[in-house]
Amino acid sequence: MLFSQVQLGTPAIWLKTLDPYRSIECLTSFENRDYYTIDSINGFSKYVNNLWKPILVEIPDRDNPDNTIETTTFDFTVAYHYLIINKNKSVSNNSTFIYSLINKPDDFMMTYGPLISSSHEKYRKAFWSDDIDDMPLQFIFISAFDSPKDYNYLFTNIDFGIPNSLELSSILNHIENSTDSLMLDSSKKQQIVKAGLGLNESTFINLCLTSIVTDKDINPETIYNMKMADIKRNGILEIKKPTITFDQIGGLDNIKQIINRNAILWHNPDKAEKFGISPIGRMLMVGVPGTGKSAICEATASALGLDLARTGVSQVMNSFVGQSEENMRNVFKQISFMAPLCVWIDEFGRDLSGGASSSQVDAGTTDRVHAEFLTGLQELPKNVFLMCAANQLENLRPEMLRADRFDKIMFVGLPSFKERVDILNIYLQDINTDHNFNYEELAQNTQYFTGAEIKSLIKEIKFNVALEEMRTINTLDIVKAAPKMRNILWNKNRQMIQDLYVTAIEQWDWASTDQFNDAKLIISGNTPNTYEPKNQSLKWANK
Repeated sequence: MLFSQVQLGTPAIWLKTLDPYRSIECLTSFENRDYYTIDSINGFSKYVNNLWKPILVEIPDRDNPDNTIETTTFDFTVAYHYLIINKNKSVSNNSTFIYSLINKPDDFMMTYGPLISSSHEKYRKAFWSDDIDDMPLQFIFISAFDSPKDYNYLFTNIDFGIPNSLELSSILNHIENSTDSLMLDSSKKQQIVKAGLGLNESTFINLCLTSIVTDKDINPETIYNMKMADIKRNGILEIKKPTITFDQIGGLDNIKQIINRNAILWHNPDKAEKFGISPIGRMLMVGVPGTGKSAICEATASALGLDLARTGVSQVMNSFVGQSEENMRNVFKQISFMAPLCVWIDEFGRDLSGGASSSQVDAGTTDRVHAEFLTGLQELPKNVFLMCAANQLENLRPEMLRADRFDKIMFVGLPSFKERVDILNIYLQDINTDHNFNYEELAQNTQYFTGAEIKSLIKEIKFNVALEEMRTINTLDIVKAAPKMRNILWNKNRQMIQDLYVTAIEQWDWASTDQFNDAKLIISGNTPNTYEPKNQSLKWANK
């Protein structure tokens, strides 16, 4: 898009970038135009034979106002007048004035907005007259900020992307050649490039040189850790390497099978193409709080061999007008820059609801963030796996759940008897004791418990028993303590859970076959007193 707009002579382009020098280098590679700029070294200059050459302009002589002197200038107004006066003489009709704005651009635009507006008028005149001589001087403003809202209509706004893997590799090649390969292990190039994805050019170079100082060579782990620390300081996106696998999650057989099979297609796109299908890339998990949705997200990242990026709409909300929307855009930009990636958006149902009253409550901020989220969702690269976790969806707008938003919506309910056995085994297996836990008895005494509540129960009992009796826990300790546990989700939100089950039967896929077979009992408020293997068929759902 940038190349076409430059070649068209579009009157005013706003180029947002964190790499001003790299963007200017890219601009001047486009042929058939003359380029002018003002830089801190040469002042007002023209790009000639791959070099910026200063231009001498006439300005009044301070010592003798009746005379003028020729000198370089760093003044935007002086440079502009030179270009206008000399248009069709030494300045061609295909001229572009590149100007970098270091500070916030609001004050600058208050002064020069009318001038840029007049360029649009001249451009229109040139179009209708079919006279190229009427083409105005083209402006390209380079800034780390968005164009000011009040003047946004004057510009074609373009984001200048950060370096891709090939550009990062070229930086490493330069370092390798300039240091005679002493500071770079060629076998680590691919790892270093992967660690640097998402960084602008100057930051990547700085981190490479910093790594040389601290590690005596370029260490991909050092670059990755420094990048992650910077992202964490930003506060709207948290990226980490997953530590949980599906082996550490009890039950949930159906979603485990789906993800593991999908991982085969994800890593073998040729096989997916052979079957005429696309791997799952967008999944929404709905269900009871504390039932393992977050753990599933992390285990999915492990299965796909991807880093896990976590964010939530509440993290991007800001009290300053327009900042929340900007934060949401930046989240999706960062995700795209750092792909491939597994993205986890938590509290999806809560944070993206409430649009109906948004205009009264928050001046429409939620509505605008909602719109930015939908745009970002549609534009995610194919090598980003998105997982959203929600406890409720009743307040979400219909467009958020339409068919093309998510490839699958999975329901995660209360763990079944067999799943509670698996969960208890996971949380009790690391206890150093000769006692053999009766897992079936424990599972029977933790009916309606979520996985998180089982974990909390065991943690509390271990602490109390160790503090009071200085020993490890046993089956009887858990059986006696389970009925006394307060604030059990089932007791406080039974109707909400039952309503979720009803909706799940009608609309969603199930993460667990056992949970599906327990659904009628949950809805009725009953569960079997003893574990009996159930028919794994899902036929009754169609009755």
